[in-house]
Amino acid sequence: MHQSKRFIARFAMLFLIAGLSFPVLAEEEENEFGATVVIIELTDNDIELQVFVDGFDYTRVQGFDPNEKRFLDMKAHGRLAAQNGFSEVFFASEPSHYLEDEPEYDESIDDFLARWPEGEYEFEGMTPAGTRLEGETLFTHTMPDLPVILAPLPDEDDEPPVFGLDELLLIDWDPVTTCFESVVCDIEIFEYQVILDLAEPERPVPWVDGGTRRALINLPPDVTEVTVPTEFLQEGAYEFEILAIEISGNSTISVGEFEIEE
Repeated sequence: MHQSKRFIARFAMLFLIAGLSFPVLAEEEENEFGATVVIIELTDNDIELQVFVDGFDYTRVQGFDPNEKRFLDMKAHGRLAAQNGFSEVFFASEPSHYLEDEPEYDESIDDFLARWPEGEYEFEGMTPAGTRLEGETLFTHTMPDLPVILAPLPDEDDEPPVFGLDELLLIDWDPVTTCFESVVCDIEIFEYQVILDLAEPERPVPWVDGGTRRALINLPPDVTEVTVPTEFLQEGAYEFEILAIEISGNSTISVGEFEIEE
């Protein structure tokens, strides 16, 4: 999973999910984290846990699962502690591929879900002034099905389609209305995200999180197509991702490719 490529996009989305589904810090609640989020991100061949803790200034944070077992313990030391520690922490943890025909395969999705049970996850922390912080979030196993890409699609030889700079380029997919692998559950799509990356050629000077030009488009749940702005495109090979984000924050991702030539 290309986690580093999606860091900024998912980081921004976590703010939206946190604001919608989880308690947000109020001025009089100085003992609460700004937001605490635990979610799943899934592609067609891997799965990962993503955790986000927001809280202005804190020098320590611990996380506990529904069985009160600690899974996270971070503490600022030295110059980092002197600089008020953390204000935001985001990380992802990817155990393995889950397809048996993948060489990296060593466990199943069921193994992953058993390791991370559904329920309330609690967080505790400490500010530089010694004030205790608390937060909690509801973690679920509700995962939307993978978006089915309708366009652009590879040709009969499985080669990426090629478009000219002056052509209309539409990215289109089916609405996601079911859960992953047809598991029976109630699902509510919060939004879709489309992420475009210029894979080749790379930019000569990497900036922020990689060597590619990037576009991120957030779309409401009833919109399942987007026209790529011509101003963004240049000659080269592109990869695009479609994220279906469930109201819980859990998301699934489908990936496609296309090329632009003059």
